[in-house]
Formats: sequence, structure tokens, C-alpha cells
Amino acid sequence: MIETGISKLDEYLGGIPEGKSIIFQIEPGVEESNIAIHVLYHNLKKGLNGIYIASESSPKNVEKKFREFGWEIKNFNNLHIIDGYSSLIGAPSEEKFVVEEPHDIRSYEDVIIEIMEKVGGGGVLVFDSLSNIMDMCGERETLEGIERINRDVAKEGYTTIYNFISWPYKEAILYRLRRLFNAIIEVRTVEDVVARQRMEIKKADWCQAEGKKLEFKIFKPEGIRIYIPKISVIGPYQAGKTTFIKSISRNFTPVERLGATVGVEHGTVDYKQYRAEIFGIPGQERFLPLLDKLGSSSKGVFLVIDSTKPHEFELAKNMLAKFGDIPYVIVANKQDLPGALRKDELKNKMGLPEAEIVETVASQGKGVYEAFEKLVEKILECLNAG
Repeated sequence: MIETGISKLDEYLGGIPEGKSIIFQIEPGVEESNIAIHVLYHNLKKGLNGIYIASESSPKNVEKKFREFGWEIKNFNNLHIIDGYSSLIGAPSEEKFVVEEPHDIRSYEDVIIEIMEKVGGGGVLVFDSLSNIMDMCGERETLEGIERINRDVAKEGYTTIYNFISWPYKEAILYRLRRLFNAIIEVRTVEDVVARQRMEIKKADWCQAEGKKLEFKIFKPEGIRIYIPKISVIGPYQAGKTTFIKSISRNFTPVERLGATVGVEHGTVDYKQYRAEIFGIPGQERFLPLLDKLGSSSKGVFLVIDSTKPHEFELAKNMLAKFGDIPYVIVANKQDLPGALRKDELKNKMGLPEAEIVETVASQGKGVYEAFEKLVEKILECLNAG
């Protein structure tokens, strides 16, 4: 199986069987449209062969693009670049493999076959811009050539990955395009709290993943991160919200006076392939009106409670109610203190038998990432249920 390197997408797809073809169908205007290089890089690191067809810009720009993410092309002897750009502008090429006739799709086919004969089978073949090649070679001619390429490279054990900017082509062309590929992943921009991108699996003929979604942003130099723009952290006064945010965040902006939080705090969580922005709301009564404003824009909620103070549980439940049906996890903090109630006791005391409760000692970092993973899963389930 080939992996995309995007953990949640790989989970949905179950990996990609060898020889399959995948197209990232990208909405015009998406900030970072070259999704396929992330798949390519992941597989180069695993030692698989990689073939990259540069038709949209020069190989030097490709090298620069890789370097923006901290990836050095020269470190990979298993990467082979096909220069389909230099001949287009009448410039000399320094590459070993060059498309001499970039307006003829068969010229691309010839070079691809040449590489595979020299390198052998097994790996990933990436087209930087199928839409650009269609513009140069003609729509129907390109699609006929792509059908041949997909068939030929599959025999050699290659998986083909295409970036495709979804300009308003004729419906007949789009229909044929959809039939050509084993998998179609739509990429479009989402703009509400923070602009980001959404992937949705429109087709995958080897699994039952159609309709699955995830939201992401591309960061430099980190690469693709599944992205959650706003998680609220709420709870009674001195339940440990600030300590929880500090323990889970890479960057943290406190707003404290005399040891008490007096404003909205912010932290950025980087965990595995996830990035989330979390916002802590002070527990004092004068700040409670903020919960109404935050409720509509939050993607998830951590309710932090002091497990030794059952008299505060009703207040905590009232805070949670401000967020309606938004996914939440209860962070049962201060489990190291005498008298701390455990998970099942908390469910009974709070009257929330179905609640997801995670026992934590935030001051020691215990349980905090378990709580994060559980909330992220709930947020993704909510996204895919909509």
C-alpha cells in the first residue's frame, strides 16, 4: 500500500493500492495548490521511487518549493524530475529527462517510459498540474494520453498522483475526467473563523470512503496539518484551565494578574499531524457572557473541572450548555489530589452518563494529549456527519 502521509486521509482510504491513480481536484484560488508534493515527499522518505513532472514551472522552482518545507531534493537519489517547462519557453535544461515537445502528450509518455525502464518499478508518479498540460496539449488529447499513462505505469507498480485546478471545463470533459481516476479528492477553501482548506473524498474505488472530509492548512516548513481553528477551554474558577492550556500548547499567551486569569488566553497545539488554536475563558462570573459569543464559532470544547469540588459541577454543566451541540470532552483535572472523583463517579454526579471524560493531572502533563485526541476525533466525526 502507498500512503499519502496525511494520517487521517490514510485512515479513511486504508492506504492506496499499488497502481491506482488519484487526482486532487482543487478549487481555483486555493492558497497552496500543489498538494501532491506532500504525498511524493512522504514516499521518497520511505525509499520508494519518485517521478515528478514539472510542467507549470522550472525544475529550479520545484527545488525551491521543496526547500520551503525544509526538504532538500539533492538528498533523494530516488527522485527523478521530468522537465516539461524549459522547452515550452525555449530555455536550455539542466535536467536529465526533458520533454522536447511539451504540446504533445505523447512526448510526456515517452519520457515517463524511458525513466521506468531505467529505474524499475514501484513508486509514485506526480503531475504538478494536469490542467496546465490540458491547456498545452488539448483537453481530449491529454485525457486519452492520461488513460494510457495510468494503464502503463500501473503495470510497473507506480501510483499516479495529479494536481488539477478545477477551472470551468465543459461538463463532458469533467465527466470523462471523473471516469479516468480510481480516486478523486476535492480540495476547496473554507472561510468562517479562519480560512483553511477542506479535502473531501469524492471517489475511491477500493474502499468505502466516499464523502469523508478533513480540514487542513499548509504551514511552512511543517507541511500539511489537520487544522482546527478554534477550541474553547472553559470551566469554573481555578479548575486548572490555564495549566491545561500551558501543558498542551507549543505557544501560549497568558493573561494573568496576581495568579488569576483576567482575559482570554490563547495556545497553539501541535500534536502528531494536528494543529489547533485553543482559547481559554476565565471562570469568574463577570466573564460568563463571553461563553455566548464563543459558542457559535467554536469547533470543540474542553470543560475543565476540579475533580475534588463536586459543588462546582452544576456551574460547569451550565457553562457547557452555552455551547449547544458542539463536540466536547470533560477534563477531570487534579486527579493527584486526595478526594478526587474518578470517571464513573463524575458521570453520575454530573448527570452526564454519555459524556467523554478524561482523567488528568495537567500540572504534570498527564492525560492532556489523550483528551486532545478524543476531542479531535469528535470534531472530525461531527464534520463528517454534516
